[in-house]
Amino acid sequence: MSEPEQFEVLILGSGEAGKLLAWHMAGLGRRIAVVERRWIGGSCPNIACLPSKNEIWSARVAHLTKHAAQFGTMITGPHSLDETAILSTTRTVLG
Repeated sequence: MSEPEQFEVLILGSGEAGKLLAWHMAGLGRRIAVVERRWIGGSCPNIACLPSKNEIWSARVAHLTKHAAQFGTMITGPHSLDETAILSTTRTVLG
């Protein structure tokens, strides 16, 4: 078994604030570790804030809905994409 590592700073989350804090602490010579549960960089650059990411996420939801039965989920009724609603959501996210 390898030896446990020692850190001075533990940062939970690699979103914008976690990333900046990690850079700042590393610049001060601190030994740091960043723990991220899901998306490196946080949700904003991956699924939320950027318009293209919002549209990609909407397409992923549509794909999962279309293939819901493969995951043991039944969709009762038709489903479709509402491109106007997707673009509206994108604009809302951007403010």
